[in-house]
Formats: sequence, C-alpha cells, structure tokens
Amino acid sequence: MSSSPPSRSGPRVRVLSGSRRVRRVALIHPLLCLSFLCLNAAGGLGVSKVALLAADDESKAPGGKEIKTKIRQAILAGDDAALAMVLRKAGTIPGREATNALLTTARTLPKEFVDAYWLILDGAASFTHGDAFTEMGDYILRNRRDAVAVDLINALRRSKSKYLGRVIRQMMETNNSGMQLMAIDLAPNARVRRTVDILMPYLKDEYAKENGGKNDETEVKKRLIYALEALTLQRFGNSVPNWTGWWAANRHRGLKILREEAETQESTTGVARAIDPIRERQFIGLEKMPEGTVLVIKGERFRNGGDSNFDHIEDMLSKLKIPHDVVERPRLEDKKFSLRQYAAIFINCAQINELCQNPDHNNGGAYVEGKRANKCVGPGAHDPQQCILGPQGIKKLETWTEAGGFLFTEDWVLVELLEPLWSKFIAKGSGLEGFNVGIRPSRGFTAHSFLRGVFVPPPKIDWTYDEEEEEVDDDAPKYDPTVEDDENDIVVSGGRTGVAPRGPDEPGPEVIVEPDIELIRHEWKIDKDSPSLNIRSKKVEVLIVSPELGKQTGGDDAVAVTFPVKKGRVLHVLSHFGKQSSSHNEATLENVLINFLIEVNVRAQRTK
Repeated sequence: MSSSPPSRSGPRVRVLSGSRRVRRVALIHPLLCLSFLCLNAAGGLGVSKVALLAADDESKAPGGKEIKTKIRQAILAGDDAALAMVLRKAGTIPGREATNALLTTARTLPKEFVDAYWLILDGAASFTHGDAFTEMGDYILRNRRDAVAVDLINALRRSKSKYLGRVIRQMMETNNSGMQLMAIDLAPNARVRRTVDILMPYLKDEYAKENGGKNDETEVKKRLIYALEALTLQRFGNSVPNWTGWWAANRHRGLKILREEAETQESTTGVARAIDPIRERQFIGLEKMPEGTVLVIKGERFRNGGDSNFDHIEDMLSKLKIPHDVVERPRLEDKKFSLRQYAAIFINCAQINELCQNPDHNNGGAYVEGKRANKCVGPGAHDPQQCILGPQGIKKLETWTEAGGFLFTEDWVLVELLEPLWSKFIAKGSGLEGFNVGIRPSRGFTAHSFLRGVFVPPPKIDWTYDEEEEEVDDDAPKYDPTVEDDENDIVVSGGRTGVAPRGPDEPGPEVIVEPDIELIRHEWKIDKDSPSLNIRSKKVEVLIVSPELGKQTGGDDAVAVTFPVKKGRVLHVLSHFGKQSSSHNEATLENVLINFLIEVNVRAQRTK
C-alpha cells in the first residue's frame, strides 16, 4: 500500500549567449565524419575558434564552401559557442552566398544534430543586411515543401528588420493561405511603412471574397486586420474601406509618427510572458467564449484531506481569465451529467494509484516504483482510496471526443484514458526517472497551430521612463518617413514586385552590423514514473521531442503529441505544468495551451 505522493516541479528555460563556451560529446554521423577526415587530409584543418573564424585570405571574405566547412568543424567539435561565432562572421559578409550556405547546411544536417540545426536557423534569422533577407525569402519558396522552410519562418519571428518585408512579400505572393498566414504572423515585427504597403492589397482581395457579405470572412482577412492593428496601433475593426482610406490619407507621415500619436493600452492577458500581438488579439477573444465551453476534470480529494491532483489546469485558466467549469472525476459517472455542450476538455494528471487513508499510517517506507508514492507503514489495517476515471466517464469522453471535441491530457492520463481507448495511436512506454531534458520542436512542425510562438524568443518589452524635458534643438535633423522604406523592394514590372537591381552609379553595399546570436535552450522537467510515449500510428503528429529522452528510452523521444479521433482531436504532453519557479518556466506549455484554446475558438466560430 502506498502513501502520499511526492512534490512536483516543471520545465526550465536556460539561455546561453554566443560568448559562452559550451562543450558536449558530439554525435559523429558518418557523412560528417567523412567530411572531417577529408578536410584533415587536405589541409590539416583544426577546430579552434581561430581556425573557425579566420578566412584563408585576409583580403576577402570566406565563400559559401568555406563557411560550410567551418560549420561542420564546429559541429564535430561539439562547441555551440564556436558555431555561434562562425554564424556571426557569416552575418557580416555581404551578398546572398553566406546565407545560402547556412540554410543549405541546415537542410542537409542529419537529424541527430538537433541543436546545430536550430542554432543555424536562428543565426540566419539574426542577420541584418538586405541581401540576406532576399535569399531567405527565395530559399523559403524554393524549399516550401521542406521542413527547413517553415522552421526558418519560425526563426524569423525574432527579426525586427525592415528587410523582413522582402520575405513577407514573397510569401504573400504565393496566394497559398497557409503560407500567407505564416507571413502575416511575421508582419508586426517589421514596424515600417513598407510592411503596411505590402499587406493592404491583400486586405482588399480578401474583402472582395466576401462578395458583399454573402460569404464568410476569411481567416487571412482576420489575421491581416490583427497585423495592421499591431503595426499601426489603429482600431478600424473589419471596415476595409476605413483601413484603406486612412492609410491613403496618412501614409506620407510615416509609421513612426502614426504609432506615437496612437493611444496604446497595456496587455492584461495574465500570461507568464508577453506573446506576439496577433496571437494576443486572438487570445483576448477567448475571454468572450461563452460559459460552458471549457471544462476541467480534476481528481477528488482524498478522504484524509490530501490533494490527488499533480497539476491544476483550472488555476492556469483562471489566471488567463478563460471561462471554464470544473468537476471532479466521480461526477462523470452520473448519467445525468453531459459533456455535449463543451468544446474543450482538460484533464489534470492525478494520483491514479491506490493510496492508504488510515490517519495512523505514514509514508515512512521505501519508494514504491511506478506508484509515485512511498510505501505506507503504521498500525492497523490499510484504508485504500483510488482517484481514477470510472467506466461511465471513460465512455463519455470517448463519445464526446469522437464527435468533435478537443481533449487536452497530460502525464498519467495516458495510462488512465488514452491507451485504454486509443491504443492503436499511442501507448505507455517505460516508466522514467525524474530529470530535466532539453526539448525541441520536431523539424517542420513549428508552423503547426499548436506550436505558434512556442519556440521563439519572447517579444522584448520597451520600458518608458520619465525624463527631464530637453531643450528643443532647431538644428536637429527632422524626422524623415522615407527612411522607413526598403527602397529596393519595389514594383519591378507588370505588377510584379521584387528587389530592384543596383545600378552602376548607385552606392555600394550597406554597412553590415554583426548579428546578435544566442542559443535558446528549452528544458523540460520529467517527473519520476512518468510514462514515455510509445507512438503506434503515423497519424500521430509528434510536436515536441527530446533527443536526450530518446537516448534514455531507446527511441521514445516524444514530449508532446497530437492525433485525430474521428471528428475530434487529442493533445497530450509528457509531464505537465507543475509548480514553476519562474515565469519563463511556465511559458513553453502555457503557449501550447493558449494555442490549443485559440484553435478551439476558431473552430467554434466556423461552426456558428
């Protein structure tokens, strides 16, 4: 018999700057190993930072082939800091060749080199010169069916360059709604007049599709309005004539002036960290979800007063101001209790093993493997209690999900519910030890609706301080709105847009600033006895993985997965929120939860 469960903890996020040297044992892949041997045989190239950064000829910048060589050397050395330094060097090289070399290297990297893949993409997205963005836009279109394209788009969400408009423009021109939605998510970062110029024609096109109100508003149009609101700080709602008329009358003044004049309001979403403005607008709409849309199922209290829940998703929803109902597991056994009205259901991970309730007993015994509890000891008989879903509740959840419900589960709910119902999709793997692991999105899944904004740096907050009033300087240069524009990203001919070629008498390449590159490591706390995820169907989408977890389990590296169940969908995460030690520790799963709710709300709006 077991006694009370031990305490829990959650994910941690660790940020490493490029200047910090990080060494680890490298995974030597045969292809990279062969390249390394050939390089040594040809010239005895080393892997010191000096060798990685120095060009063979000081009079010229390294070419694409040399950059690829130095990246492979850094990867084989297992030195992330050295790799970051190579990326900084590449970021100062004019033209498109260096950017292409990075992206091609990332695209062809074996899957074992997880950190290197993401660091290269983050490095390219940190570049500052216009040619780099021209190449990134072209590369995305050339490889749009490859994972590297969507992952690069995700990485670009950290960029605030005016040249980001070149990428946005190229993606919008595809007329592919999925690609356009990803482009629109990038737009609020490029706070220059050219970005608004790019979006406005598409707003008109989407408005025309409504055919005078006969057709529903498109998702692209909704997102365009959210992006324009974030860029301009104006609120014209769905009135496209008001948007276009206002822009035509005010464009010449420049976006900087228009933003400064606009009234702004601080976000009160209650999230652990700031989220991007488009998702924030969608998130705010969740507060208006009708009562009876979201349900949390938790474990009942033990008879001795103990809490059977290892997590309290209802507390997170309250903090986020999301209307929700809460019921305990036994309530589902009531035949009169229906789930039909709910669009989303969350199930707390709870202690599903029998625990002794005898007040004279204590958990002074040895740890009971697989029970997440200590062995109960004391005088008298055991008084067992088990807080677990009953057969009626399991059947209700099956019927509700298959009819179109969105079900969010975590940790031991895999054992309690998912495997008994849908073992053809997923089953429990081995019980795990409690430890921290690094986590990454699966390649190509950063565009998934559940991962929007999860694996990107949080938006930086601009703090405003009260300062003494300065004297007006009449000789100071006046604000010039034309400096906002990317003058080379123009209409070329026949309505087509592109980058204008540089004429022979025009100025040479711009001065390039060394990019700021950092490796953001996401870590996840796995609790003792959590079951690893045994994926049994190709229909299961693995959203988040941990290579470290895969090595310990012999291949089961999934941390978060989703799969369809007839008309419904399940989202399951290994471990859970727990008791976080900082706001950053909550951010990873909190963002997944927000995306889950946004998708539920979008679906609900479509079915109205």
